[in-house]
Amino acid sequence: MAEGDFLFPAVETNGVLQPGEPLSHDTVQKWIGEATVGAGIWGTFSTHCFHCGGAQYWFMFAPIGE
Repeated sequence: MAEGDFLFPAVETNGVLQPGEPLSHDTVQKWIGEATVGAGIWGTFSTHCFHCGGAQYWFMFAPIGE
């Protein structure tokens, strides 16, 4: 990774990562929808559903190696 790269970069439609652009909220929301439908889980889920489960803390305080 270079300075200015994002840990979760944007992904083009052809699957190419764009390290200098952040992953959009809309893309993550689309993936959540696809994953829940594919797993047979019915309902509406958002990124907010994951914040109280501790997932955000795994990323906020994760050790980063060099």
